[in-house]
Amino acid sequence: MNIILTSIDDKSKAQAIAKALVQAKLAACVQISAQGESVYMWEGKLCQEAEYYLSIKTTAALKDKVVVWLEANHAYDTPEIITLNAEASESYNNWLKYNL
Repeated sequence: MNIILTSIDDKSKAQAIAKALVQAKLAACVQISAQGESVYMWEGKLCQEAEYYLSIKTTAALKDKVVVWLEANHAYDTPEIITLNAEASESYNNWLKYNL
């Protein structure tokens, strides 16, 4: 399985991303974490913003499609998109595949 991480500044935008990915069967589950804070450089300026963090669970076969979808639909010019290979229990893996 793969976990794809991204962040967004608004809870309703996070929910919209999560629902769209699950409804499109690109993700079996998207967890939206509580609001946190990101500190980063943007165009030479130090920024500090509140953000929601999304953990997108999908298969290796769908990973690239999720990345393309995020690049096309995310509100940020340069969204954080980090992909991780992960191992899950057999029962969770079966559930994941069944729902995609």
